Amino acid sequence: MVSKVLLCGCGNIGFRHLQALASAGTPMQITIVEPFAAGHPRIADFIASDAAGGTERYRLLTTLPAERERFDLVVIATSADTRLAAFNGIVDQHDVGCIIFEKILFQTVAALDEVAARLERENIPAYVNCGRRGFDTYRALAKEFAGPTPTNITVNGSAYGLASNAVHFLDLAEFINGAAVTGVDLSGLEAGAVESKRAGFFEIFGTLAATLENGASLSVTCADTDSMAINITLHHGDRTISIDELGGTQTDAGETKPFEVKYVSGMPYLYDDALRSLDPGLTPYADSARQHRFYLRAMCKHLDLPSGDDTVCPIS
Repeated sequence: MVSKVLLCGCGNIGFRHLQALASAGTPMQITIVEPFAAGHPRIADFIASDAAGGTERYRLLTTLPAERERFDLVVIATSADTRLAAFNGIVDQHDVGCIIFEKILFQTVAALDEVAARLERENIPAYVNCGRRGFDTYRALAKEFAGPTPTNITVNGSAYGLASNAVHFLDLAEFINGAAVTGVDLSGLEAGAVESKRAGFFEIFGTLAATLENGASLSVTCADTDSMAINITLHHGDRTISIDELGGTQTDAGETKPFEVKYVSGMPYLYDDALRSLDPGLTPYADSARQHRFYLRAMCKHLDLPSGDDTVCPIS
């Protein structure tokens, strides 16, 4: 049986999803919706290069299909400011088996809640691509550290985009601890924000802190420098494990060994799992939405924006 997949948004991150879908083991027909025609040549070149899958397995469009269809899996990889419209358009016009959202999910708390209610009402399982849950290395650590002892996590790095990637680390803390985030503190950030490379969005620097219900803590620091670095330290009881994600190493008790880091394009098994069991092993929407609520409210406070649930937080 051939599964039907809809990829909505095929810019930088969406293109990585396309690469993963193309190498997944499940037979599938892939419909790609990318509104910006300037991005189509790269997508068309990729389709033409897929000798194994064949070009007939793809359909490239600028808008959603006009006729109602059932898609076994939908991946929504638009920017955060257009994601709500994309979601509503898809669910209004088509039948959906399972959804994987990119993050930042949405720019308002109201949108988080609106989508949560509709997913529940229409009984659509949904997940958020906080991809570290897909790494075998982090899965092994989460299994090893399961139990009542909290794991404190410290992230130090630079130039990795804290505004959009903070949610990744909030999620990693929950995943490793098996416990929910209970608060986010942005008082350690540098004042204000700076414009990001993408017009209309902003970047932040400094330190984010969070607490979890099991007593664990998270500290995430991003320095404003040109060179990228991501170093993660896990403190669990009397153990300290240091992970250099860009270098691909893990140091534990003085011993350094390889630490495999996966990128979106390198985890096709997530899509196979989503199609087979409606669970890709990523973050359930309800959990990610809870993390986002803490984060969006803290960010609005940091940026001196109104505190209401409809306030737009300019990050993506």
